[in-house]
Amino acid sequence: MPARANLAEAVARSGRAVETAVHWHDVTQGVPATYDVVLSNPPFHQGHAGEPDLGRAFILSAARALSPRGRFWMVANRHLAYEATLAAHFGAVRTVVERDGFKVIEAKEPRQ
Repeated sequence: MPARANLAEAVARSGRAVETAVHWHDVTQGVPATYDVVLSNPPFHQGHAGEPDLGRAFILSAARALSPRGRFWMVANRHLAYEATLAAHFGAVRTVVERDGFKVIEAKEPRQ
């Protein structure tokens, strides 16, 4: 299911009136706006070669694009050690869940 459909379904089930918008950006080119929430499942490879710097670029772009009270949610392969990069760019970082080789991380208090 596409991300927009997942988001619409989750908002509908919540019973809350929530304004949402989904935007696609090439984070290697920067992000042109400020957001309250950034959700990301960054790639960590190009072709067959592992490139964890792609994920690090997502983290940096998210920190720069978030409002001061914004939150960054990231899905990543468990073996990728993004925590030090997250801690360098956010005041608070926590792993929400780890399962089936993946982890979901929430970061807030962006350091821009």
